[in-house]
Amino acid sequence: MMGLKMQTARSILRTAHCRLLAASCLILILTPLHNFAQDIHFSQFFNAPYAHSPANIGNFEGDYRMGAIYRQQWRSVTIPYNTFGIGGDAANLAGVHGLGLGAWIYNDKAGTSRLNTFHAGLGLSWTQHFATAHALTLGMQAGYTNVAIDYNVLRFDAQYNGFSYDPSLGNAEQFTRAARSRMDLHAGLGYTYAPEKRRQFTAGLAFFNLTTPDVSLFDAAPSPLDLRTLVHAGAQFPVSEKLDVLPRLQWQAQGKFREFNIGGNVRYILLDRWNLVRTVQAGLYMRAKDAGYLYAGLEHDDWTFGLSYDINLSRLEPASRNRGGFEITAIRVFRKRPPVPVRYKACPDQL
Repeated sequence: MMGLKMQTARSILRTAHCRLLAASCLILILTPLHNFAQDIHFSQFFNAPYAHSPANIGNFEGDYRMGAIYRQQWRSVTIPYNTFGIGGDAANLAGVHGLGLGAWIYNDKAGTSRLNTFHAGLGLSWTQHFATAHALTLGMQAGYTNVAIDYNVLRFDAQYNGFSYDPSLGNAEQFTRAARSRMDLHAGLGYTYAPEKRRQFTAGLAFFNLTTPDVSLFDAAPSPLDLRTLVHAGAQFPVSEKLDVLPRLQWQAQGKFREFNIGGNVRYILLDRWNLVRTVQAGLYMRAKDAGYLYAGLEHDDWTFGLSYDINLSRLEPASRNRGGFEITAIRVFRKRPPVPVRYKACPDQL
């Protein structure tokens, strides 16, 4: 009788273990496949011009610009998600006032499945100035994206041998492909009103995935990538001789998903003369129903650096313990500057 009870207990435990393993595998598989049907996003959307909108191409004060961004998240929950992007653009290309050209690439590796997304894009823009303080920019961007998954690092219930996980067993799954490539098209419209150096207002509208390409890794089940719509607005105005306030917001929608960011920075001016600008910034933002994040920034002449950290407030909070991810940005603008004036003339030793 005792032996029968022990055998029954083992059977129950074995069944529970199989169900738990199967559920874990299902989450590991479906989560990446669900996530790659959405575009990547950044907390520092104001420091990621190439990912933010095609209308940002060539829309800056200077001749050339380069920017880079790195984001890591969910280290406290699973294998961290890592995203790196770099891009560059030119204003007034080939001496044509208002013509912009830009290129942008990024690579994103997500979690246990090592779902890897590589994207490269090339875009053009045209900026039309009205009166002295108004400008309207239209941008278009075409891109190539490749998505790949590594099934070998996943675990399946068929690989349970009755006692433990056995990687030598087959997974009993029929995967038809492990990667897919696609071409895509994006468009953006931006408006700028800048009556003074420290006063400006910006707003814009962008559309991504205009061709709604198929992103499914299952040939028999097509999955078109939903159109993503993005609306943004921001401003800058002084509140004292050395202090500016920069409120910002961004709303975007893709399929049934919505994201709303709102917040702002305070900007303290250390130096602003001889065409040199040096400031420190601090900011607080909220991403609705997901996270709050802190921002610290530094401007040093032609360089802008940013660091932010997400505090997770979503339903994943029990697992993440509020730890989200950090993000680092760097932007360099190349421009012609007049020489810094010399206050005193150097006299020769002998006259």
